[in-house]
Amino acid sequence: MDQTGDEALSRGEITREQIITAAHDLFISQGYHGTSMRQIAGQAEIALGGLYNHFSSKEAVFEAVLERYHPYSEVMPVLLDAQGDTIEEVIRNAAETMVAAINRRPKFLNLMFIEIVEFDSIHIQALFSRIFPIAVQVAERFQQIAPDRMRQVPIPMIIRSFLGLFFSFFITEYVFSPNAPPAFSENGLEAILDIYLHGLLKPESTEAK
Repeated sequence: MDQTGDEALSRGEITREQIITAAHDLFISQGYHGTSMRQIAGQAEIALGGLYNHFSSKEAVFEAVLERYHPYSEVMPVLLDAQGDTIEEVIRNAAETMVAAINRRPKFLNLMFIEIVEFDSIHIQALFSRIFPIAVQVAERFQQIAPDRMRQVPIPMIIRSFLGLFFSFFITEYVFSPNAPPAFSENGLEAILDIYLHGLLKPESTEAK
């Protein structure tokens, strides 16, 4: 009896993953509104009724796709263990970890654009409420590594500025790099990290005038 239940649950999980994979591919190639539940069922090779056994609506499918392909579950634990002997090295390692995770999901930004345009970011806001407590731990670790060097910046602003660094790099790379001069992308992440860590302005001279 228990074995049959386990097998049924396993089959259900496999079917759910098939639905999420199929829906992801269709959303990316056709857009959210261009994709129907019938098409998702066909791509997943299940009956339409079987699809509704797992998801009540197309929006519920999209929400599952967004969560499945969002890199937070992979990235956040690694960020807590970002390596380096200095704050610069730790932040650089954290940023490189995030970039590498997105590179393994090259169509993730397409999902984000759908989420922003079609849903006013309602699903990602709910997801962020789960990510934020871990992000607080990451920001606190930044402060603890170099308390004498870090400015007194509120934790939420550390999180926001780091995420801003990350998304600005990816969006500008995604949108502009194909037609930009080579210097736009050469050592792009390293250059943006340097500006993030040390600013755009030179230190003012301390010599007496």
